[in-house]
Amino acid sequence: MNPLTPSDGASGFPGAPWAFRRALARGEDLKIPTWGMGDAIISLVGAIGLSLVISLALMSQNIDPENGWGLIIAFSAPLLMMAGWPIIATTIKGNGPKIDLGLIAPRTHLRLGFAAGLLSLLVASVVAWIVTQFTGPLSSTAGDVGLNQTGIVLVIFVLMAMFGAPIVEELAFRGLLYGALAKAHVNEHLVVAITALVFALFHFEPKRFIILFAIGMILGEVRRRTGSTSAAIVAHIVNNTPAALYILVTALQK
Repeated sequence: MNPLTPSDGASGFPGAPWAFRRALARGEDLKIPTWGMGDAIISLVGAIGLSLVISLALMSQNIDPENGWGLIIAFSAPLLMMAGWPIIATTIKGNGPKIDLGLIAPRTHLRLGFAAGLLSLLVASVVAWIVTQFTGPLSSTAGDVGLNQTGIVLVIFVLMAMFGAPIVEELAFRGLLYGALAKAHVNEHLVVAITALVFALFHFEPKRFIILFAIGMILGEVRRRTGSTSAAIVAHIVNNTPAALYILVTALQK
């Protein structure tokens, strides 16, 4: 990998210019990352494959992957791949996830992420109302299984939905995938749309596709404007929190 110097500015850097410039200003030895689309594909396809393998393994032992500890294991498996590979790829082939994926950010970026999270809730509510006029009531796969949980499993599931999934999904979608597309010199607005499309498709919920796509567009725009995956993570956490708390409160009332 070729070393970079302050005179390089943000040239050759995959979409996290603030973290990059800060690291250069601090005198850190940075290199042009060599990770790319292949790594993004490994992360996402690997997550799907691992989820399938783990679910089949659980069922072979008569463990329900949609209930109890089986659910926690099945839910965690793809998350490990989606977070693990971006961290491994950027560490081995780049400057690490903090810099390459923009996991360090100023407070202004995080505040923008919080505001975008609130906006995503509003937009999702409006889009959901429109969709229900054509499809009838909507439901979430995660929400449906979460409402059937109790005790510590319920608490862990809610925490994973509130914090775990947003962190992991943003590392994969607005982190590695976004960065790989940016490195390939894809138009930045098209990058936002592509990552939103893949994000929506990845959830395998056709009725909620348009809602997920709209949320993904907002998360991607946060990433584009700030160059920070951290800001997108904050927005995603804000978006997921009301639904996660609803699951917790409703399940406890049963």
